[in-house]
This record gives sequence, C-alpha cells and structure tokens, in this order.
Amino acid sequence: MQRPKLIFTITLAAVALVTGGCSKKETESTGPSSPAETTVGGAETPRPAHPTPPPPVAITPATPPTLTAPSTPPAVPPSAQEETPAQLAAQVQQLESTYFNTPDLQKRVAMIYELTSIESPATIDAVGRLFVNEKDQELKIELVNSLSDIDGENDKKLNILTAAIRGDQPKDVRSEAIDALVDTEDKRAIQVLQPLLKDTDEEIREAAQDGIEQLQVDTPPMP
Repeated sequence: MQRPKLIFTITLAAVALVTGGCSKKETESTGPSSPAETTVGGAETPRPAHPTPPPPVAITPATPPTLTAPSTPPAVPPSAQEETPAQLAAQVQQLESTYFNTPDLQKRVAMIYELTSIESPATIDAVGRLFVNEKDQELKIELVNSLSDIDGENDKKLNILTAAIRGDQPKDVRSEAIDALVDTEDKRAIQVLQPLLKDTDEEIREAAQDGIEQLQVDTPPMP
C-alpha cells in the first residue's frame, strides 16, 4: 500500500510543475502592460497617445519709443533763403556782362532764358540794352520773344518793341515785334502799330493791320 501513494504524490508534483511552467510562459509572452493603458480600481483606462502640449505663452510687443518734435525748427540753409533785390540785380549785371563776352550763339540763347527767369526790375533794362547792341538777327528775335517771359513792365516793353519794328531792323525781327506788341494786350500798342499801316513792305502792313484789329477787339480798356 505504500508504493501506490508514492506514485500518486509524484504524479501530482509533475502536474503542478507542468502547470507552473505554462503560466510562466503565458506571463512572459504577454509581457508588461501597454503604456497606453492604466489600471484604476481594477478597470483599464486608455492613456492618451501623446502628451498634451502646454498652453502658448502670450508675447506682449515692445512699446516703440515716443519721438519728441524739436522745440525749434531747423535752420533754413542759405541757398534756400529768398534772395534780396540787390542780389538779384547783381545776377542780372553779371549775366549781361558775360553775354557780351561770349561769342557762342547757343550759349547766348541760354543766357537770355536764364536772364528773363530772374524776377528783378533790372531784367527788362538788361534785355533792352542787349537788343540795341546785338547784331545777330536770330538773337534779336530771341530777345524780342523773351519779353513775354517777363510779367508786367509794359511801359518798358513798348519802348523796346517800338525800336524793334523800325524800318532799319530785319523784316523777321519786325514781324516778331508786331506779335509781341499784340501779346502785351495793351491798347497803347495800337498807336505804336499805326505808322506801320503805311510801311513799304506789304506783309508788314498786313501784320500791323491784323495786330491793331486784335487789340481793338480783345484788349480790355486800361484802368
């Protein structure tokens, strides 16, 4: 009777050994629980796949510095200051002197334009002197036409143009002077043009007649 009991005990031990080995293998195959699951109170709760990012930090922009206007305005450079009448007259005198010492025709034309751009009472006096002393016909015409660039000064304009329409002047100069008299829109120009109605040149007579008619119709009466 002792032998069967021993065999039964050995059999039970072998079964327990086999069962323990299987449980160990199942545990090893299963491995540790997934990091995505957490056991709370015996129940498995899914864990988020990625951690929640921290909230963004608000960035306050820097306040720009306040610019303060200068207490006093900047000084005006000397070149931008208004020139005095004496300075303008000196410029006219210098240009007139340079004109007589410059033989080049194109340079003289440029000087005429520069001269008439100077707002000075001395300007028209210089134009009159240049016209009287000029020998070139083209330059005489330029000087006559330049009078339209000078505001006012009709008294002096009429004197210069009266000399420009005389019979001893080139025909083209006389024709330009007639047009310039009409451009003054001064009714006194009618008296200047009337002697030309008896001129020996027919074209001069016709130009003078047309000029008188324009001045009679278009020119407002003198105050």
